[in-house]
Amino acid sequence: MRASIGTAFNAPAFNQMRPTLYTVGSPGLRPEKIRSAELGIASNFRPDLIRLSASYFAQRFADLIQYVNGPPPSFKGSFANLTAATSDGFEAELQLTPVTGWRTTASYTLVTPRVSELDPGHQGSDRVGDALLRRPSHSGSVMVSYGRPSGLSVGTVVTYVGKRPDLDFAQFPSPRVTLPDYTKVDLSAELPLPQLGPGGFALTARLDNVFDKRYEEVLNFAAPGRTVLIGGRASALF
Repeated sequence: MRASIGTAFNAPAFNQMRPTLYTVGSPGLRPEKIRSAELGIASNFRPDLIRLSASYFAQRFADLIQYVNGPPPSFKGSFANLTAATSDGFEAELQLTPVTGWRTTASYTLVTPRVSELDPGHQGSDRVGDALLRRPSHSGSVMVSYGRPSGLSVGTVVTYVGKRPDLDFAQFPSPRVTLPDYTKVDLSAELPLPQLGPGGFALTARLDNVFDKRYEEVLNFAAPGRTVLIGGRASALF
């Protein structure tokens, strides 16, 4: 079993506090504050074969920074602090190692990020109980990999991201919309070539978004389509 309690803060960005071409600046922004707690359990049902873990987490946000639409005629927006928000949920992971070299990991997260309280001076469209922007309630992934010591290793990852709210800044006032869920597949491979140097050299390749899935992480901004990345990694012994 495991348990943890933590605190953190996130200072306002420079372009949130200072004026830009599209915002008037918000010099009075306060840092975001976060308190979190987690309780989890993990178990090996068969040594080196099946591992299952699950946890519950609770997060409390204070002074959360969010964009606020601007009024006419300039329509320049600004940033303001939300008084409070919560994000509670569960996550689980199953790891299988059926034979030497093979590994499969599946994970799933269920979370309910919500606005819990608003500052009296907040001018945005948020209401208490609204979901936080661009944060899906459901997400998960499945990873399958195979590798040999000092040999070729390959892997694939299937990622699912559920529906999440966003704002349509193409309209005024910007209404809330729902971004559709999406699933994408990535592939990767690595081939060590130790004969090229005492420390070793490896060729790497990655194919992101194999099926060229069209989706948007932010409304009206298309995510990259199919992408091929080829490279190498060298290491030296001292």
